[in-house]
Amino acid sequence: MAALLQWRKFSFFDVKANIDGGKLAEAVKDAEVTCTAAGRGHVYVGDTSGWVHSLTRQLKLDSFQAHDQAVNSIAAFDHTSVVITVADGKDGLSQIKVWAPDKPDVHGHPACLRTIIPDPRPASGSRSSSVPQQAMKVPRVTAIAVHPNLSMMAVGFSDGAIMLYRGEVSRERGSKHRVLLTVSSGVTSLHIRHTTRATHLFITSCTNIYCLNCTVKDKETTVELDSVGCQPGCATLADGRQEHHFLVARSDAIYSYTSDSRGSCYVFEGEKSLVAWFRGYLIVASTDKGGPVGRVSDQNITIYDLTNKLVALSTKVQGLAGVVSEWGGLYLVTAQPALIHMSEKDLHSKFQLLFKKNQFDIAISLAKTQCCDQEEVAEILRQYGDWLYSKGNHPVAMDQYIKTIPHLEPSYVIRKYLDTQHIHNLTTYLQALHRSGSATADHTSLLLNCYTRLRDTKQLDEFIMSKDGAVDCDVELGVRVCRSAGYFDHALALAAKHKLHHHHLAILIDDKKDYVAALRYISTLELEEAKANVLRYGSVLLSHVADDTTELLIRLCTDYKPSNTPIIREGSLDGYLTPEEPVYADPEDFEYLLVGHSEQAITFLEKMATIPGKLSVKLYTTLLAEYLHQYSLAPEGQEQVALGEKVMELLRSSDNEYCRDHALLLCDKLKFYDGKLLLWEQAGMYEELLSWYAERGDMESLLAVCARKSQQYPRLWCSALKLLTSSTSVSAPDPQHLMTCLTNIEQKGLLPPLEVVDELANSPHITLGQVRDYLLRVVSTHSATLSTETARTQQYSQETTKMRDTIHELRTSATQFTATKCNICNNELELPSVHFLCRHSFHQHCFESYSESDSDCPVCLPENKKMLEVIKAQETHRSQHDQFHEQLERSADSFSVVADYLGRGVFTHLHSLAAMYPPLNTTKIPEPEGRLRVLERVSQGPVGVGGEGRLRMRERHGQGVMESEPESRLRTEVRGGLSQFTPDRTSRVASPPADDKVRQETPSAILMSPQEGRLRLGVTSNIAVPVAERKLISNEPVRMGGSSSKCSPSLQDHITGSPAPSMDKDFTKSSPVESISSSLSNTHLSRPKTLTDNPFQEENVGSSNPFANEFETEQLEGNPFADEYDESKNPFAEDSPDSKSPDEKNPFAKDDYDSQLNPFGES
Repeated sequence: MAALLQWRKFSFFDVKANIDGGKLAEAVKDAEVTCTAAGRGHVYVGDTSGWVHSLTRQLKLDSFQAHDQAVNSIAAFDHTSVVITVADGKDGLSQIKVWAPDKPDVHGHPACLRTIIPDPRPASGSRSSSVPQQAMKVPRVTAIAVHPNLSMMAVGFSDGAIMLYRGEVSRERGSKHRVLLTVSSGVTSLHIRHTTRATHLFITSCTNIYCLNCTVKDKETTVELDSVGCQPGCATLADGRQEHHFLVARSDAIYSYTSDSRGSCYVFEGEKSLVAWFRGYLIVASTDKGGPVGRVSDQNITIYDLTNKLVALSTKVQGLAGVVSEWGGLYLVTAQPALIHMSEKDLHSKFQLLFKKNQFDIAISLAKTQCCDQEEVAEILRQYGDWLYSKGNHPVAMDQYIKTIPHLEPSYVIRKYLDTQHIHNLTTYLQALHRSGSATADHTSLLLNCYTRLRDTKQLDEFIMSKDGAVDCDVELGVRVCRSAGYFDHALALAAKHKLHHHHLAILIDDKKDYVAALRYISTLELEEAKANVLRYGSVLLSHVADDTTELLIRLCTDYKPSNTPIIREGSLDGYLTPEEPVYADPEDFEYLLVGHSEQAITFLEKMATIPGKLSVKLYTTLLAEYLHQYSLAPEGQEQVALGEKVMELLRSSDNEYCRDHALLLCDKLKFYDGKLLLWEQAGMYEELLSWYAERGDMESLLAVCARKSQQYPRLWCSALKLLTSSTSVSAPDPQHLMTCLTNIEQKGLLPPLEVVDELANSPHITLGQVRDYLLRVVSTHSATLSTETARTQQYSQETTKMRDTIHELRTSATQFTATKCNICNNELELPSVHFLCRHSFHQHCFESYSESDSDCPVCLPENKKMLEVIKAQETHRSQHDQFHEQLERSADSFSVVADYLGRGVFTHLHSLAAMYPPLNTTKIPEPEGRLRVLERVSQGPVGVGGEGRLRMRERHGQGVMESEPESRLRTEVRGGLSQFTPDRTSRVASPPADDKVRQETPSAILMSPQEGRLRLGVTSNIAVPVAERKLISNEPVRMGGSSSKCSPSLQDHITGSPAPSMDKDFTKSSPVESISSSLSNTHLSRPKTLTDNPFQEENVGSSNPFANEFETEQLEGNPFADEYDESKNPFAEDSPDSKSPDEKNPFAKDDYDSQLNPFGES
């Protein structure tokens, strides 16, 4: 219990009386104020005449007649404008009216929404008929409480009954009520407390205090809180910030209650007549003991701050009628009546008042309850600490300074306590600073210096070992301070606690010189940490504990596990052992640590060499260097021999990947010659190896090397010969060694004999007799070779002459085909048949069945393909210069390679056989225009020349349909040669079958007829031949089996016909030779002026040749069309050039023709 005398009194409120200016007194007039209420921006006052007066914030007064009798109670709300009034009726029944001030009626007064006449008595027929007696028994309403959302209303009666209304209070519809409880005495007050979880109704009577839980409808529960009640107006509800919700005032004290129990009490003297709650303050109206009690008697108004235990205001008011809180302030309504405003001072004014009275503790408490920010609270604490420090109370002042962390600058406090006599307080502040995490490195250094200055080891231990130690801020600085002060153990503990491994090892190695402990500590670390610290301190450890350090290095590079790791991990205790992947470091990372520690390096590297793939090329080279270093330092004897064997074993092993150049340099520098010779041999440096043996005169070893490596490097015998015959040699070589060398050179053909003789001539010690046998063998071998080559040359000459004769015969004479049997089926040869110049003949059906091409002989084709492949290969090799040079470099006999390429004609551009014959000089013969038109109608194929009827008949049968060809294509073909044929086909001559046979053949490919452009270009070509003759010549290769660029030969090209005599032909522009037959077919001949054979002659063609007059060869011998043509039968007589004038003969005789623009004109 708290006594009033212990609470300090302040004046935190300003009192302003009669703020309404007498408006309220004028409205009430002779009546008395009976009740007050506030809500929704209005202050309501009820009087004894039944009127209700409302005041707005602007002190505007409105009044309306609510009841005929005195208004006993008023209820107003903040969230709605509804006002509820209670008054006694004339019949003794109380009336409850619900008003709506925001809905005025026609008179401007609030509308009455509902009138309730509550009666807790049960309905029965036993009531007396005497009205006055019945009126005396009717209970009246003494208290009322309404839920803030108007969903519930509780009514207390003078007989102790409590009636609860559920439903909208402002509406009669849907509202239900029932009597919940009847207490032993009349109800003095009702209060509803609503939270999100429950709704409680606090009930007070003159004798009891109850709490009714009405959260669930029809399941209300009642709890008796106290057996002592209170008077009307002496109970109130506190706000949600208070621990105890319900406050009751009695004459001895103020009691607090919760929903289920009684709480603390506050002893305040005086008879309490009214209590109210306002923003955490308790307003109590009381009278002095023994003082007069009346309507206008003086009453003490005291405002208590229960949280901060202080009196905010204490004053006296004459005739208090009610207390309301509205418009953000506290108002008192007196009985005069008048309105008194009690305004609370601002927080700054309160603090100023408290600071003047040095009430810093109250100011701090007040700042916390008023939800001030931490900066403001820290400022108050600083002022409080300064005041205490000025009074000399340093420890308590330090307590206040500690509370300012981290808002107050630490240097402000530290400067006050830097004196030696305050070192303990400074230490306390620095510890708190570190615990809050606000310390810097300077603060840590200062704290540790304080510990070391005090020499308080216990305090230092507590600080360092504490889990909340402030050194969490900057541990490294703390370690350095402890090391500088000589507290090595504390520094070690601090470093180990915070896992500063490098500081821990530095203390062990540099300060305590405990190298074994340092190794043990490293072995407890994880791989990466252990590796980093070994790299940092490995050199020092190798100098003092070499063997242990080497063992640690081996562990790190194999399957490393920290020494404090359990054998079986905790996760494997369930019975399922899972294999762990080994972790290890790279041995190459520790290479530089082993410099200067040769024995330890050998031990480490030999252990790593036993693990496959562990050592790199660099480490193998390092191991070799360490071996050689020990070899050079070891005395001659067994130890040196053993080291030499190790070196040789390392060099011979194929699994060891060392740098051979580096190894060779080391062997040469340290004079380990066996290794040097081995490395030379492994690297293929046989020239150096032979020179080494030659310088020392060890010819046996020199020849042994040549014999051992002669399969891969046969030219070593040549190097050996040079060394044996060197002019700088002092003595003559051993004849046996010399003959061995010469014999191998001769057998393998490494050097020409002339070069061998030159080498032998360089030595002044070798005589002719020593090499006589060799020279005789060479002469004999060359003689035999010369005879063989001479015979082969004669054979090739004879074969070449025979081929030329055959070619000449084919060109100059007719070929007669006398074969009687087919070369495929070997049956008698019958027409139609196919003949080739190679004198192979076939049935047409046999040829179609077995031939791969229409222009190749099936019998000769395999051999021809081989020849073509050889020629093609030569053409391909001609452009492969890199391959030629590569063979030239690798060959022992370069001359043979060049000769072979020359023999295959690789260096010679092959031409056709026509290139061997120069073209004939011919003169140009003009072509008549009529003849040009006739030749356009003549087919290029082997069909021959026929009449117009025959040509039309063949068109109907699908044969020889003439199709014109673009002039540009003809120009292009003529530029490349008058006739282009497939190079890999064999030429052949075909005899045309009978006419009925030809008509039965399958329609051939579309034949192309040359246009005027082709004929003109033929005149201006390299061979100046008349167009008609050129036409004949172009038909001849077709009969011989050739093919043009636009018309492929058909099978009818090879049908047997009368062989025509072949004329001498002049070769034009040369082309590459593919085969003998294609060479013949590509040859263009210039016909003589006298022809003995017409290539267009047919069996049935006689004197009815319509072209006889136009054929320029009509005077030639053997012309079947000469002097036998009847001009009257010529269907083209009208169009004949002879029947026209010279100008009419010219198709280009128009005026707009410019002969200079004719691209085909004669030059």
